[in-house]
Amino acid sequence: MSGAWEEQRAKRRAAMLAAAATLFERQGYAHTTFEEIATASDSGVATVYKYFGSKEGIVVALLLPSFERMLRKGETVILDPPKDPADAVVRMLASYRDLGGTDWASREILRLTVFPGLGNDALLADFVRSADARVQDQIRRLLVTLQRRGRLAARLPLDDATMVIFALLNQYFGAYLADGCIGFKPLFRRLERAVRLAFDDWRPARKGRGVTRRHSAVSASQA
Repeated sequence: MSGAWEEQRAKRRAAMLAAAATLFERQGYAHTTFEEIATASDSGVATVYKYFGSKEGIVVALLLPSFERMLRKGETVILDPPKDPADAVVRMLASYRDLGGTDWASREILRLTVFPGLGNDALLADFVRSADARVQDQIRRLLVTLQRRGRLAARLPLDDATMVIFALLNQYFGAYLADGCIGFKPLFRRLERAVRLAFDDWRPARKGRGVTRRHSAVSASQA
């Protein structure tokens, strides 16, 4: 009986999340009420509150599974990174593309994690702080791996390099969410070019040849 009950509970929870995601995208987070979510999922308002506590809790529940999946993909890059360090970082950033749906699809939900003044009132502050810290840690651990393997200059300060990459990711992520007309793939190509420019000075110098530059691409369409 407990197995059947857990399955029923999981289905009810999934129905409420699906209804909330549809309503958020269709009419906006600020204009969606608990009553509408309950009606759309054939649930009671008290049931929605019981499962999630607040609309903020619903957003966290919507984002957390895809966030954990993207970090798991990032870990596979650390374990077996491409030889070229720029390729490795681009591949890791490409693993972040499915946050909130394929190619950052859920713009309305993702905007709540980036832009103030959208009716969110410091929404998801704890989640965002934790997510930012975990992403920065993952990027840094990739750079540590690359430096230990001699693919980055020994002089490169990894904390600074981590912040450069994270800042570029945030800049282009924010641009994508702010401009509803821009597609993911052209934006990711711009992000990739910016990352590769940084690596022109980050690779170890070769004797008699200076710093080399490579353009072997790991594009968004291939990642």
